[in-house]
Amino acid sequence: MARYIDVGLVDDHNEALNFYYKLIARKKIPFDGLCLVHFDSHPDLALPESIPVSKFTDRQELLENLTISDWILPAVYQQHFTSVVWIKPPWSSQIVAGEYEVELGVDDAGLLKTSSKLPYYLSDLSFNDDLKVKRKFKLHVIEVSHINEDISVQCKTLRNILQNQQWCLDFDMDFYSTQNPFMNLLGQNFGFIDSIFRYREMEDFSKSLQFRKTQLDCLKELCSSNDEKIELRLSEEQKEFFLSEVKHKFPKWKDSTEEAKLLAKDDKYITDLFYIGQQTELPHHLSTKTEIKTLLTNTESLLKSLQSSPVAITLARSEYDEYSTQETLDFVHCELVCLIKKFYSIQSDIECPKL
Repeated sequence: MARYIDVGLVDDHNEALNFYYKLIARKKIPFDGLCLVHFDSHPDLALPESIPVSKFTDRQELLENLTISDWILPAVYQQHFTSVVWIKPPWSSQIVAGEYEVELGVDDAGLLKTSSKLPYYLSDLSFNDDLKVKRKFKLHVIEVSHINEDISVQCKTLRNILQNQQWCLDFDMDFYSTQNPFMNLLGQNFGFIDSIFRYREMEDFSKSLQFRKTQLDCLKELCSSNDEKIELRLSEEQKEFFLSEVKHKFPKWKDSTEEAKLLAKDDKYITDLFYIGQQTELPHHLSTKTEIKTLLTNTESLLKSLQSSPVAITLARSEYDEYSTQETLDFVHCELVCLIKKFYSIQSDIECPKL
């Protein structure tokens, strides 16, 4: 008799972790050693900044402090997941396809950091090579196309990774079509804000890291109060960045930033410009129906090639954060449910939404 697989449907993707925790507590899936196969336009592999590692054992407090971008690595550090496969579409450039060994550890402030020099971690200043209580995990990044092409190599790669491995299957529906909601929010100011916030990778690693710190420190000051006397409050390094990268290139920087601030404050996100500015590099690709169907076909090929079934499945709609595109979300939802039911016996009353 086939084993029924539990399926969880959430909206915010970080809610998937609570679903996995409940299954672990009920001993329906193993406590540790799992691989997470993660279909998404976003890695969700950021490091949480609002909760120390010492609080990870308090499940409720941990869940309350996690976001859609940082929910995976606490579970990795707790060794629930010992490897992660991020399956990404071509428009997601945060981490280049390949295999990585990523080291996590605790810094002097008690926060989770990494010694990985991937630009994804350098850009948000998560790098630290002086860590305690270190743990490593394997990160596999596989790119799947939205056009008709042979994906036998990707199928073989995934099959080899999951050989003799228990795994969880996780979908964010924005994998098939995604938008950067902050692009619409900033409107004509998007290009300006993107250009001054964008991470600059340099050949010299230490210079790249120092420049990023100076850049963000300066921009944080600029976004909190960009009056005419801001130059007097900046360090020499910050002033150099401000004059060459902001004021020189954008003589009307103050007007543009003030306008962007008003948009940010007026929007339902209720957030600040400094946060929004760091989101400009999020992927944005409104897929056609044909592209979505091709990605669904490639998803089916990947699952069909595997020799084992997942121990649990999660689906995230990403509707309210607006990363999924409204025009296609219900279609993707319905197609994914049908695909899952085609391959697996599931323990859930999950149904297709009405189209």
